[in-house]
Amino acid sequence: MLKQMTVIALLCFSCVCVAATMNKPEETKVSTYNEDNTNIIVTRDHPEFTIKLKSNPTTGYSWFLREYDAKLIAPVNKKYKGPDKKLIGAGGFEIWTFKMKPNAFAVPHQTSLRMIYARPWNKLDSGTQIVFHVTTN
Repeated sequence: MLKQMTVIALLCFSCVCVAATMNKPEETKVSTYNEDNTNIIVTRDHPEFTIKLKSNPTTGYSWFLREYDAKLIAPVNKKYKGPDKKLIGAGGFEIWTFKMKPNAFAVPHQTSLRMIYARPWNKLDSGTQIVFHVTTN
C-alpha cells in the first residue's frame, strides 16, 4: 500500500511540475546595446531594449537622456549596477531600459536617442555624448 501511495504521489508531483512549465509566460527578449554597438534594431515582437553604459557615480558623473522622439520611444527604467568586487571608487554600469510605442511599428522608422555623461552642476553640452540610431521593423 505504501509503494502505491508513493507512486501516486510522484505522479501527481510530476503532473504539477509539467503543468507549471506549460503555463509559464514566454520570456521577453530584451536586446542590450552599449557604446560599441549604437545601431539598435527593434521588432514588434520584442519592443524593449536596454542600453548599458560605463558609469562611476563616485566621480559625480551620471548619464542623462538628452534627446529622443517621445512619440516613438518611452523610457522605462534606469538603474545602476556596481562592480562585482567591492572596490572603493570602482565604476560600474548604468542600465537604461526603453520600450518602443506601438505606433513606432505602423511603418518602419529610423530615429535617434542621444545620451550625455556629465555632472549635473556642469554645462550639459560639455560632457561625453553618444548617439544611438534606432530602427523599427
